[in-house]
Amino acid sequence: MLAHSGNKQVVKKFVRPLAAGAGVTGALAVFNRSVSNGPVPTNALGGTVRRWNWRGHGIFSTEAGSGPLIVLVHGIYAGASSYEYRKLFPLLAANHRVVAFDLLGCGLSDRPNLGYSADLFTELVIDALADAGPAEPVTVVGSSLGAAFAIRAAARSKQRIAGVVAICPTGLGGVLDRSPNGAQLALTGTVRTPLLGEALFNGLASRPSIRYFLGRATYADYASATPEIIDHYYAVAHQPGARYVPAHFVGGLLNCNIAQDLPFVDAPILVAWGEHASSFSPLANAGEFLKLAQNAKLVTFANSGLLPHEEEPEAMCAAIEAFSAAWA
Repeated sequence: MLAHSGNKQVVKKFVRPLAAGAGVTGALAVFNRSVSNGPVPTNALGGTVRRWNWRGHGIFSTEAGSGPLIVLVHGIYAGASSYEYRKLFPLLAANHRVVAFDLLGCGLSDRPNLGYSADLFTELVIDALADAGPAEPVTVVGSSLGAAFAIRAAARSKQRIAGVVAICPTGLGGVLDRSPNGAQLALTGTVRTPLLGEALFNGLASRPSIRYFLGRATYADYASATPEIIDHYYAVAHQPGARYVPAHFVGGLLNCNIAQDLPFVDAPILVAWGEHASSFSPLANAGEFLKLAQNAKLVTFANSGLLPHEEEPEAMCAAIEAFSAAWA
């Protein structure tokens, strides 16, 4: 009888942690499922929508207008060309053929669990130029990290890119451009895991945290982070697989120090910056881009932060068109 009782105690010791683990796992699964059943991102651009097959994955692409070609490359934290360029896209399309596409793993494009890197996205930008049509001169407009990818693409595809517009670009030192350390690599691995990583990312990408980031670090005016905009960012961030690119971003695997690329860009560069840009990419950094580039000039926007193409789209459109006309 005592032996039987002892066996029961041993079994309980093993069963309790298993039961607790099962309970946590179940709770995480329910939480992830409830979040992933939220709103789906929509195309806010208009124009003609198509799916471009890139290396076996579907890339969301939108085109409008006619005339000299402009290709738009969105940033990583915005997560979708279909929303970041929703104001600038139709303005440029009045006089240009404009193509906007999502980077793989972002927005409405496929979101596979791949080893994302700065070079992967640079290659995607170069291939997107070829996919856009005949070998005509192209103005490439990139925002934040997307601008760094565009600059690197211009150094590698000199015959195709005639001009680069870099909006509040990253890529010249700072926390986002250092080699990743062990802790960052471990964080990337954790966020990519099927259950815990998804739950961790879903918890971090909450509406309050998105509002704080947009209001304090992105826009010139906190009030610009409207519920509509927050809902979009939330929808983009909580689609299945949407955590893979941010996982590589926070892990330092998308770092793109372009000091080595800028001197080899033959095309003229227009560096555009909001005067209220935050410490993530301050206006003070603009001088380094101008110094390293062969042919660059700066234009600033008095009422903008990191997204002047959203806060002052008409002024940004005019600056891009004047820049393109100068070399056309």
